[in-house]
Amino acid sequence: MDIAKEAAYLYAYSKELKKLNYQLKKHSKKAKKHLHKHHKTKDEGKKLRHKSKHLKSTDKINKLLKRHHEVLSRLRHHYLNFKHTLKKEHKN
Repeated sequence: MDIAKEAAYLYAYSKELKKLNYQLKKHSKKAKKHLHKHHKTKDEGKKLRHKSKHLKSTDKINKLLKRHHEVLSRLRHHYLNFKHTLKKEHKN
């Protein structure tokens, strides 16, 4: 594959990784907040609500982490292809 296509893949995957990192940060903040509110409140109904919201956030985090891992592996793959193509092109 030529170097321009590999560079385009690197760009696209890095943007997606940046987006996933932002979402992970947002959901981890929410999970932390709901866990704190769960421990803080005395009302059982509110405790249950905050616990369920915390569980939803952690499930979302786990899904995002799975996708994060996939994107990171694809990014590594295309980085190695880019590096190989760059060396190959530079030799000629």
